[in-house]
Amino acid sequence: MQRHRFFRRTAVTSLTLLAGLGLLAACTAPDSSSSPEATSGNGDGDIRIAFVSQVEGIPYFSGFKAGADKAAEEFGVSYTQSGPAKADSAEQKRIVDGLVAQGFDGIAISPLDPTSMDGSIAAASSAGLAVITSDADAPNSERTVFVSQASDEELGQTAMDQIAEQSDGRGQYAIVSGAADVATFNSWSQAAIDHQLAEYPDMELVGGIRHTADSAEALREAQDLLTAYPDLVGIIAVPSTAVPGVAQAVQNAGKAGDVAVTGFGSPKTVAPFIASGVMESSVLWNVEDLGYLTVWALAQVIEGNEFAAENDVPGLKDPVRYDEATQTLLLGEPTVFTKENVDDFDF
Repeated sequence: MQRHRFFRRTAVTSLTLLAGLGLLAACTAPDSSSSPEATSGNGDGDIRIAFVSQVEGIPYFSGFKAGADKAAEEFGVSYTQSGPAKADSAEQKRIVDGLVAQGFDGIAISPLDPTSMDGSIAAASSAGLAVITSDADAPNSERTVFVSQASDEELGQTAMDQIAEQSDGRGQYAIVSGAADVATFNSWSQAAIDHQLAEYPDMELVGGIRHTADSAEALREAQDLLTAYPDLVGIIAVPSTAVPGVAQAVQNAGKAGDVAVTGFGSPKTVAPFIASGVMESSVLWNVEDLGYLTVWALAQVIEGNEFAAENDVPGLKDPVRYDEATQTLLLGEPTVFTKENVDDFDF
């Protein structure tokens, strides 16, 4: 396979060197055929990079790895991916610290919360590693760049649009989110609410934002919302952990088609619910492309390359924008998965 050199530029504005400045607990039940905490890798290059996910052994981060493995092969780097078996910040930190001690050239992290990795990121930087975040950010850490899937505003707005379109833009809706301290979830939820207030004045958020840790809690919260608000027209399930629980609650209540369900679920997570008619859509992004972009971006930092305002990445269809103010690479716009395209994706 032909290996590309790392960096091609579209000169739009002056370049700056990267210096100093993480999402979705996008998980369903781990795949029983995998070993979630085991480290796995690909590529045979001299540059050794690692990625630490929020949860290993699930479709979302398996899809991420597929894209990252492809990039590692094409760009000639050695890639390793590891992560905790369940959402556990302390275990994630232990894995990061262990990888730092193994002499990698660079590490990318999807932090479970915005601050839990700050110390480990500082230690890795002090040890000479290039450190970036991807999928979720640690904005106040010493990470060099954040590889973002799409803007928080666009993601929240798109989810709200899906609920509004399916309910004719009127009625009560609810939000079932993940852990209360995950900044990404909070940003998506707030963006959805702000968009509703601005564009759909005949809709009303009820029940506050329900915070959950897994699908079982999401099921219980959705059941409570359906009971407390019998006129509910829609529910946004923010993390993929919440999507199956919310969809199952609507199905159990016999309200498929009456209560719209959308959220940030991977295609494999939502496909059965779309097939059964409980869901019409899910909002996310192409996670394989996110993994691919992450490997490319980390390689740029290790090589000392600079990012332009727009970057042509070999292997990706569209230019990747770089925001200098926030030191963020943006993969692109959200993807809406429906019955027409949900089976086209393998994550």
